[in-house]
Amino acid sequence: MVDSKLEQGARLFAVKMNLGAYQEAAKIKSDFALPNDMLTEAVRNAYDANVKKGDYSLAADLAKNYDLPAGLRLAAAERSFNRKIDSEHYRAAADYAKEFGLAEDMVRQAAIQAFHKSMSFGLVKNAAEIAEEFGLPPEMKQQAAMKSYEQHMQAGLYRKALKIAQKYGLPEELVQAAEKKVS
Repeated sequence: MVDSKLEQGARLFAVKMNLGAYQEAAKIKSDFALPNDMLTEAVRNAYDANVKKGDYSLAADLAKNYDLPAGLRLAAAERSFNRKIDSEHYRAAADYAKEFGLAEDMVRQAAIQAFHKSMSFGLVKNAAEIAEEFGLPPEMKQQAAMKSYEQHMQAGLYRKALKIAQKYGLPEELVQAAEKKVS
């Protein structure tokens, strides 16, 4: 009886996967407590269909969520990563590469591009967060901190400029200049 319930669940799962109803399939997997090894063929077919359509992110998610071989997950994730880079969505690409365990140099490459893009748009707080989150070189953090400090000083936000100078260890003369403006 238990085997027939599992087999019934696996059949329902396969039908939903073939229809592209992945959330419904996941619910069936949960409801029937189906082990991944029973679902491999259905998941692999869905993975192949998504790769063929060019939905690499979805294919990578399927591979990750249903324990397909790492090579499949990485292949789809790399293609999705490259699309994000080509679309200049560098922050998303860096986060994605980190989430899917892509090579560290891919994560770093995307993070550096995200940092430079943020700096070029004057989004220095964002750039500093990127530098910190992805462990970029200290001089990049300093560059963002310096730019942020300058923006705050020009805007008359001296207390914030002082906090930035102290937090990022900017030169003492900058700390003193902000302190002088605050008092």
